[in-house]
Amino acid sequence: MRDLFVFVAVLFCGLPLPNTALAQQKPPDPSTQTLVAEPATRTSSSADMRTRTDRWVPPDIDRVIPQVTAGATCSLFDVLSAAGKRIEELVQNVDKFTARENVEHQNVGSSGELGTPEIRRFNYLVSITRAANGNMNVEEYRDGGLGQFPDHVATLGTPALVLIFHPHHLTNFDMTCEGLGQWRGRPAWQVRFEERNSNNSISTMVVAGHTFNLRLRGRAWILADSYQVARLETDLADEIPQIQMRLQHQNIEYRPVPLPESRHEIWLPSSTELYMDFRGHRFYRQHTFTDLQFFSVNVQQTIGDPKLSERPTPAH
Repeated sequence: MRDLFVFVAVLFCGLPLPNTALAQQKPPDPSTQTLVAEPATRTSSSADMRTRTDRWVPPDIDRVIPQVTAGATCSLFDVLSAAGKRIEELVQNVDKFTARENVEHQNVGSSGELGTPEIRRFNYLVSITRAANGNMNVEEYRDGGLGQFPDHVATLGTPALVLIFHPHHLTNFDMTCEGLGQWRGRPAWQVRFEERNSNNSISTMVVAGHTFNLRLRGRAWILADSYQVARLETDLADEIPQIQMRLQHQNIEYRPVPLPESRHEIWLPSSTELYMDFRGHRFYRQHTFTDLQFFSVNVQQTIGDPKLSERPTPAH
């Protein structure tokens, strides 16, 4: 029987939070700069290592940088502060949510062609808890268990990736505001992020009982009016030769879900696309989440509109 590989997109459980004083330090504020789309500085050459057989994978986040509005100024501190409040609202207000999950898996041939789709469907439950020491734990439950995933590769952690922008975890990343872009026709701040080191990585790969940390870099689209994270894209910052991990690209889209008996809403993942190449496994996988419902919410809802002082204004 083949081993079951587990790719954990994000697992914060058990990770110590940064020193409180350090976590509250103000990030660099580029509000005095006029930001335009320029090539980002890379610490890895993985974007340049792709070949013609990688045409099934979207462009690396540092190879194709979406255009931003000329003359729009961006305060990184204000954007991260307001977005962090939205993520804190998620953690504070939501205990559990459920969905119907559709998983479509396609293996990739040697010349980059996609194979016949394999479909799996799950009843899906996500639990978000916070321990007394402040650590966050995001757990996923599926009927049938992890062994039901195609190609003996289980993919976990999509709901937790947005916790990158929780105030406790910002100090683990280098972040740059690229400017004011667009998401589905709506103004959105583009923020590039990259983990500083892999020792405290949020992303892991478990192979034959051995855990390998994956250092990520990516881009987020944060809505300019509400500071909700609407989209995330990630790539590997470094390859992992031990498991021939050369490529892992992920796209996550989010959508609003109304809180019961409230005019407020929480943004949750609506779909994610994953492109992977490791140990000879090359595949494309899409997770789609429908019928999103809150199974449990906290009694005290602490959601409000961002203060006017937290709304960066594009320059005219």
